[in-house]
This record gives sequence, C-alpha cells and structure tokens, in this order.
Amino acid sequence: GVSLMLLASTALASSLQDMANIMMGLNHRPSAAEKQTLKAIIDNGASKPWERTIATAIMNLEHHASPADKQKLEGLMQDDSVPAEGRELAGIVANINHHPSAEDKEKLRKMLE
Repeated sequence: GVSLMLLASTALASSLQDMANIMMGLNHRPSAAEKQTLKAIIDNGASKPWERTIATAIMNLEHHASPADKQKLEGLMQDDSVPAEGRELAGIVANINHHPSAEDKEKLRKMLE
C-alpha cells in the first residue's frame, strides 16, 4: 500500500506542479500546448475534482478567470478537504489579472520545489 500512496502523492504533485508551472509563465491566457496539459489533467480519471476545477479555470483564462470559474475557485479556497497548495493555487487563479503578481509567483515557485 505504501508504493500506491507514494504514487498518488506524486500524481498530485505533478498535476499541481503542471498547473503552477503554467501559471508561472502565464501571459494573459494559456498556450495551445499548455491547454493540452490542462486537458490531460481534466480528462485523467485519477484527477481529483478540485484539480479538474482549477485546470478548467486556467484553461478558460482570458486575462481573468471567468465569473463562473471564479465562484468555483472561491468555493475550493474555503474547502478544507482540498490540500493547502490546491487552495493557494485556486486563490492565485481566481485573482489573476493578466499575469501572476510577484507575490503569487513566489507561492508558485514554492509549489515547484
């Protein structure tokens, strides 16, 4: 069971890190290649609902999160069942204005360590 748990946390880290990485370099909207990465997270049966929500919101970004996505992200930020880094990422995506702030980039950098 240990290797399974390890695998699950690595998968979590990788989806979260993929999304954090996309947000780090974000300029107004995700690129076509980044959208493929996000679509893979959304389509992956192993992805958690919160990962899909964040990936969808990032995919839909046009300078800002859409009002509907923003509402979902704000819900995730209040949800204690979502890991702290997931809540933090949801907050960054919800509040984005064209590209991440220096403070947000610092948080994203920590997720990528």
